[in-house]
Amino acid sequence: MFDAISLSTPFVTRVLWTLVAFALLYTIKRAIQHLVSRYISETHRQYRTSKLIGRLTTVLSVVAVIMIWSPQRADVFTLLTLIGAGLAISMREALLSMLGWLHLIVRTPYKNGDRIEVRGIQGDVVDVRLLHTTLMEIGGWVDADQSTGRLVHIPNHWVFLDGVYNYTLGFNYIWNELPFTVTFRSDWQRAQEQILDIANETVKSVEEQASRQIQQTAQEYLVHYSILTPYVYVNVVENGIRLTLRYLCEPRKRRGTAHALTVQILKAFQEAGTIELAYPMVGVSPFDTPQFGTVDTRGGGANGERSGS
Repeated sequence: MFDAISLSTPFVTRVLWTLVAFALLYTIKRAIQHLVSRYISETHRQYRTSKLIGRLTTVLSVVAVIMIWSPQRADVFTLLTLIGAGLAISMREALLSMLGWLHLIVRTPYKNGDRIEVRGIQGDVVDVRLLHTTLMEIGGWVDADQSTGRLVHIPNHWVFLDGVYNYTLGFNYIWNELPFTVTFRSDWQRAQEQILDIANETVKSVEEQASRQIQQTAQEYLVHYSILTPYVYVNVVENGIRLTLRYLCEPRKRRGTAHALTVQILKAFQEAGTIELAYPMVGVSPFDTPQFGTVDTRGGGANGERSGS
């Protein structure tokens, strides 16, 4: 029986080469995992790295078996090409995310610490990795631009599919608006002056800083603002006169500045005594006269005609 199976036969040779390949890959895997546990202290990173090493070892083992047991070496490249094409189709998003990571490294549409918005998801960038970007979410069920406490992972290939809104790249200020609606009988001109005076006093330092930064940003981007001072726009709406304050603020201080301005403006309105805030109302009035004709007070119809009995 043993004479029938010679060590020089192709079958035995391939079996031996397979065992050698498995042993070599296993040894390399164990050595790398030992280095990982030695130089990486975080448990979660050790786990993720070990899982990645195990998957790579499995892939290399499959490739080694194909190359060893393929009847013709020329067919190996054809087979590997087909496998590569299949992986490219099945792992399309992962490959695109890798390209997105390269785009983030080269072009830097955002980096760690930036506040961005992609596909309606807003947050501060806390980590950029090969396949995904991690954000500390803002907004959601929380009013204004404040943190929810949740971490959101978005794939890097989203930079190719949708626009990326960066709150802090180049120009570290955004425009914010606060609407106030006063009644028609209010002294709206005085209200406009009070809003403007309070805003000018509150955001004076921001205007000076933004003016200097605009000059620096204009060297890289075609950004031009001729007016950086606060302004109050007047508009007539259904229930009153709307005064909309437009002013500059830092992205992470939008809610704080809105709160401070609102408190001061409400106090100024209260002290003025001639300014009332408008709100939706429903009025009920008696039916004095119809739209057409006259009312028959004797119970008849319009135009003085009595209804038939």
